[in-house]
Amino acid sequence: MDTRLAYLLTLLPPLPPIGETPPITLAEALSLLRQQGGADLELLVELLEAESLLREALDEWIANPPGSRVAPRALPQPLRALFDDDLAAGMAEEAWVGSVRQAYLDLLSGAGHRLGSNLLSRWSEWEGSLRLNLAWHRARLRGDRDDPVPGPPPDVDPGMESVLSAWGAARSRGGDAERLGAAMEAEVSLDAARLAFLTRESPRYSFTMDELVAYLLHLRLLERHQRLDPQRGRTLLKAVGAL
Repeated sequence: MDTRLAYLLTLLPPLPPIGETPPITLAEALSLLRQQGGADLELLVELLEAESLLREALDEWIANPPGSRVAPRALPQPLRALFDDDLAAGMAEEAWVGSVRQAYLDLLSGAGHRLGSNLLSRWSEWEGSLRLNLAWHRARLRGDRDDPVPGPPPDVDPGMESVLSAWGAARSRGGDAERLGAAMEAEVSLDAARLAFLTRESPRYSFTMDELVAYLLHLRLLERHQRLDPQRGRTLLKAVGAL
């Protein structure tokens, strides 16, 4: 047994379900990992910190015009290479953003193999499948004849159909306030499905890297839910309305 993992998983407080305030922040948890030392824990910390940097970088890159944008130096090189004006100009914005996010998931999957965490690899593959499925449903909802939906939807968790239907409901609502609420509910449904996957797939009381990874991903989901404020909701509403 790795005594560092046993110590961390004993020290870290239990996490509540989505919708409640976590007793610890992700930054605080990652700081505890760093205190334990080791190249494996440092790699895990860097990857989870990169997710926040990536989210901020995408927001800034989309908001600023070409020629004034700078690739974020703090991002891992495989991600930083995608922040290129020529590359972004040759793709639809949605496709470019999707490629950046998929590159991050690929980094997680590779790190899972290096860390001996099958859960991290399975999580990144499951999340990638979910994103592909959402993109398929968005294309179907758009009904663009010039951009036909290619074949059947990708395989995804059997219980995901109800979550995908929530996105369709968000698009079909009439008034702005109602559509905003539906978009927010759809986001919460996605996070609930993500948490259900982690709960189902992660070992408990094993004091392994998989259990630590599941804890940190759970905490990440709780913080993501807290960011679903009205401003975020308006952004979601705009995105849903553009489908």
